[in-house]
Amino acid sequence: MNKVDMNTADTNTVKHGQTTLIGHDALQELIDQAIKDYGVPGAAVGVLAPAQEGTLHADAAWSGVINQATGYPVIEGTLFQIGSISKIWTTVLAMQLIDEGLLALDTRVKDVLPDFRIVGSPETTEHCTIRDLMCHVSGIEGDAFPDTLGRGDDCVAKYVEYIGRFPARTPLGGPLSYSNGAFVVLGRVIEVLRGMVWDEALRKCIAGPAGFGHVWTLPEDVLRYSACLGHQRAVAIDQKIFPAPVQPAELWHLPRCTGPCGQVSASIGDVLGFVSIFLDGGVAPNGARIMSADSAVLMTREQVNLREQGVQNNGWGLGWQLPNWGSEPAFGHGGATEGQRANVVVFPRRRTAIVVLTNADAGTQMAAHATSVLAARAGVAPRPTVQLDGAPIGAEDAAAILGTYERLGEHMEFKAGGPTGVLAVIEPDEDDGPYGVQLTLPLHRTTQGFYAIQRPDERDPTEIAFISSSHGTRYVAAGHRVTPKIA
Repeated sequence: MNKVDMNTADTNTVKHGQTTLIGHDALQELIDQAIKDYGVPGAAVGVLAPAQEGTLHADAAWSGVINQATGYPVIEGTLFQIGSISKIWTTVLAMQLIDEGLLALDTRVKDVLPDFRIVGSPETTEHCTIRDLMCHVSGIEGDAFPDTLGRGDDCVAKYVEYIGRFPARTPLGGPLSYSNGAFVVLGRVIEVLRGMVWDEALRKCIAGPAGFGHVWTLPEDVLRYSACLGHQRAVAIDQKIFPAPVQPAELWHLPRCTGPCGQVSASIGDVLGFVSIFLDGGVAPNGARIMSADSAVLMTREQVNLREQGVQNNGWGLGWQLPNWGSEPAFGHGGATEGQRANVVVFPRRRTAIVVLTNADAGTQMAAHATSVLAARAGVAPRPTVQLDGAPIGAEDAAAILGTYERLGEHMEFKAGGPTGVLAVIEPDEDDGPYGVQLTLPLHRTTQGFYAIQRPDERDPTEIAFISSSHGTRYVAAGHRVTPKIA
C-alpha cells in the first residue's frame, strides 16, 4: 500500500528536504518571495511528490502573519479557511454513502428530501439528482449566503427551504454554473442519511478516521488553534497597484448554514493528507480507508464538458474541477471566503499535488504563480493562458453581445464604444471587498476564440465567453458561472 511519508501521530508534521519536486529551502524561498510580491500577509504552500519505493512524500513551508492587527506568525499547524475546497470533502461524504449502497449518483434529491423544491422549476424539483448537484448543472442558485438562519443544528435544513425560493439560474443539465447552493443541498442529503449534522459527519467519517487533528468547521473549534483572519484590498479596485495594500476583513467566517460548500478550516499538513487520498486509492496517510478506490477515481473523471466557456478549464468531475494544463491530466479546486484564498492542483499521472493556502484576496493570483513555478519543477508544461489579440470586435459579433446580463449579486452591461468597439460595465460584487467600485473596461477578443477583460486589480486577463442554452437563453460565462441576458 502506498502511503504518504508523514508522521501519522500528527499529520500536520511534514518531513522536509526529501521530495523529488523541490528542496525545502527552495520551497521556503518561493513562499517568502511570493507573499512580498503579491502583498499577502500570510500563507502556506505544500507539495506531494513521489519518493523512493513508490511512497508519496509531503513537504510544506509557511511564512508571514495570521493577522496584520496582531502580528502573530503563521506556524506549521495554522488553520486557513479553504473555502470551496470544502465541497470536495462534502463530495467524499456522499461517495461514502454510495460505497455503502445508501445512495446513488442518479438518486433524485426529492427521494431523500421530499420537501425539496425550486420555485418555478418543476424539472429541477422533480428530477435533480445527486450527480447534478456535484457537477454544478442543477441550476440551483449559487451565490445566496443568508445570515438569518442562525447557528442551530437545523441551519442546513433551513437553507434547503431558503434556496428553494430562488428561481433556477439555468435549466437542469446545464449550462454549467457554479453553485454553492447545490452543495448545501448535498450536505442536507448527507445529514438525513447519516442521522447527524454535516459538521459531525465530516469529523466522524473523514477527519477522525484519517487522523486529521487540524480540520474543523465551527469557530469555537477553530479558535482553539492558530487561525488566520482574512485580509481584503484596502484601495479601490479600479486602482492598478501591485501589490495593493490590504486590511483585515470585517468578517471572519461565513454563516454556518453554508458549511457543506465552504466552511472547512485546515492546516497545510492536513490538506496535503486529504489530497493524498486521491493519489493512494482512497486511503489516508495513516492507512485508514476513507472511500473506495473506484469512487476516488470516479470523482476525477470528466462528467461535464466546460470547453465552450474558455481555455482555462476542460470540464468538471464529481466535485473536482478539471483545469486545462494542455496534455497533462489534472484536477483541482479553488476556495474563497472572507479575505482568504486557497488552491489545490493535482497531476495524477505524476503523483504530484500542489496546495497553496493564503489569508488575502490577492492569494488567488499568488497561488496561480506558485503553482505554475512548482508545476514546472515537476516537468509540467505551462498552463494555457488567455491571450488578447488586439483586433476590434465586428458589428455582427457586437450585436450578439450588447445588452444587460444579470443574476443574484451580478450585474454586467455590454455597450458600444471604447478601443475595441465594446465596453463592459461591471458592478462590484461581494468578492470585490469594501473598496469595490463600478468598472468600465474594453472587451477584447482572445486568440483562442473567446473574449476577455483586463481588470486593473489583477495581473492576468479575465476570460469571458458568450453561450446559449438548449432553451435559447443567452449567457455571459465568467469564472465558471453564467449570467443570463435580460435585456
